[in-house]
This record gives sequence, structure tokens and C-alpha cells, in this order.
Amino acid sequence: MIDVDMYNEVLGLGKVRQEVLRRSVFSMLPLEAEPTLDGGTISMGGRAVIAHSPSIGVPLDALGFFAFHYAASNVAARFARPKHLVTGIYLPLKTKEKELRTITSVLGEEARKFGVTVVAGQTATYAGLEIPLVTTTCFGEPVRQPENPQPGDIVMIVGAVGGEAVWLKALSQEARDEVWREFTPLRAALRLQDVEGTKLMHDVSEGGVKKALGEVAEATGVRVEVDTDKIFYVEGVKELGQDILRAPTYGALIVLAEPGAEDETRRVCGELEIPIASAGFIKKGAGVYVDGEKVEAFARIALDEIYGSFEREGSKQG
Repeated sequence: MIDVDMYNEVLGLGKVRQEVLRRSVFSMLPLEAEPTLDGGTISMGGRAVIAHSPSIGVPLDALGFFAFHYAASNVAARFARPKHLVTGIYLPLKTKEKELRTITSVLGEEARKFGVTVVAGQTATYAGLEIPLVTTTCFGEPVRQPENPQPGDIVMIVGAVGGEAVWLKALSQEARDEVWREFTPLRAALRLQDVEGTKLMHDVSEGGVKKALGEVAEATGVRVEVDTDKIFYVEGVKELGQDILRAPTYGALIVLAEPGAEDETRRVCGELEIPIASAGFIKKGAGVYVDGEKVEAFARIALDEIYGSFEREGSKQG
């Protein structure tokens, strides 16, 4: 018997919970296969890795950057080279052409930098939209397949934790800079695809490091243990007074690898000048354990609510 009351639950901020996805999204759609971490793989005369992401709620000059990197990084995390992009640019009524050009110029700059071409899309204004929304679907060519981790494998965190959180806090205080250009795991993911012994990668997005680790543990059926003292943090993040491992941290990357791959992974990250921490291990069991305590909830923190709070006038250029 179906419990209809459960459908009256109000959806929380950001990504919906996995059980809601399965119940009210996956069950309704003609899926090729149930999506896993970051994307899916289908046959198209060869094989392709596909990932889709929306970008919304950030200042206009950063919108195209995140629109590209969210989807392209998900493809790279699944051990594929981003090749093509489908993009939808949906704008409020009375948007000026110079605002549209701000979005597309940055998106185009990033796509060219990584050799990605835009193959289809739509650009339009619609009544009902209050702020711009850009959606991207990225197609990539697989390099190899991810592997499930085993007990004894190392949990590495590539990148410093909390940079996005510090940036958001500064934005709320009307500070403006282009530090957001550093918030991408794409360069690291592309290079680490070639490191033998690297088994799985997953970018840190909504919900921070804890949520990303929880997604890995759920998808692979392992126990993930990390030590907070071993992680690198962005200067100023600890002063925010919130759970740092749930703070917005786009740009960081979770990497699971055999112990023998640690030195080469560190060498690659050193060349890219990206900090890397061997933060823990994979063990038998299930769930996420931080400093020996099981993480029971992966709720987002109040700082995430800054997303989408920027007035259009505050985001305009020139």
C-alpha cells in the first residue's frame, strides 16, 4: 500500500534525497540505467560519458564558469575527456544583451580552454524567472572505467576545503573578486585519470565534503573513514563558525586509490600546485566516519542559502 502522505513532504534546498529521486524521478522516467556518481555511460556507436548540471544563484560574471565546470568536471571524474556541450541559457524578461554576453563569454572561454565544443542548446527569456539559469549537458569519451574501492584503499582530498564558503561569505558582504576561477576540480581530475591505481573520483558539491563522502559510501557500499586533522583548509574558513566539512567547497575532489598510487597522485597535484591530503582509508562496513564518529546526517548549512540571494542589479556588469 502506498503512503500518499510521503508525497506531501516539502523538498529541501538543493539536490533532493536519494530515496526521493528513486521514488518520484527515476521511477517516472525511461532510464537507460539508474545514474550513479556524477553521470552515466551509454552506447552511441562507441561509448560516451554524460553529465548534466544547472548553474544558478551566483554573480553574473561567474555563471558561465560554473555552468561549464559543473558538468565537465563530472564527466572527468568518471574517467572521461569532455568533448561536447549542450547548453540552455534561460533568462528573466528585460535581460539586456550585454548581460547575456557576460554569461556566454566566460562559458566560451572555459570551453575553448579545455577543447570542448558546444553542439546544441537554447537561449531564451521567460516570464516567471527572477534570475538567470544556465543548464549544461557534457558528453565525454571514456579513458577507462572507475573501479569500486576495497578495504585498505586510501581516501585523498585534492584541494583545500572551504574556499567556496569563504567566497560566499565575502559576497554577502559585497566584496567582489575573481577567486571563483580557482573553484574547479577539472584540471586535477583530467590529470589523475592517467594515474595507475586511482580507482574512483568524486567532486565535492552541494553539502560539502561530508555529503560527497556519503555519496561515495552509498554508491560503493564501503565504510569511509577520514581524519579532520589531515585535511587542508582555506584560510579563514574555520572562523565562519560552521561545520567546515559541510561548507560549500566546489573545486575539491575526493580520490580513492590503492596505496601504491599515493606518491604519483601527490606528484601530479604538486605539478598543478594543488594541495592534497591523505585523509583516511576505506574499511569493511558501511557509512562515513569522521574522527571516529559516524556521520548520521548530511544536511546543508545556513551559508548555502546565500546562493540565489543576489539581486539582478547587483549582478549586472558595467
